Amino acid sequence: MDIVSFMNIEETDKDLIISFALDIGDGYIKTLLLHRTLFFEFIMPEEERGTKVSLADLELDIEKEQMNTLEYVSFDDKVMKITARFSSHEINLRKLQVEEIDQIKESLIKHNFDDRFEIKLK
Repeated sequence: MDIVSFMNIEETDKDLIISFALDIGDGYIKTLLLHRTLFFEFIMPEEERGTKVSLADLELDIEKEQMNTLEYVSFDDKVMKITARFSSHEINLRKLQVEEIDQIKESLIKHNFDDRFEIKLK
């Protein structure tokens, strides 16, 4: 299970982004992104709409990468489980403050304004 060193939330009229810096050791990180593009989503095919899940070393072909949309997210204490169409991730949030975890949950609710994925908040 990857440990989140820090996270960042960016919310604009065009994008909703939650980024997690995952500690891979020796001072290195990899980034797990949850990204919803609001600006032009309406012109995308229905199956490509929603929050995209991407990870730097996740080996998906371009088509799958574009369609790797969030399907389910849950919180159990300081563990967050993320399930997308073609990937799943379990991340440990123990280094984050309670307020930061609350911010993640609030942002996910914004990502899910049209009920495209299931959220289990605890």
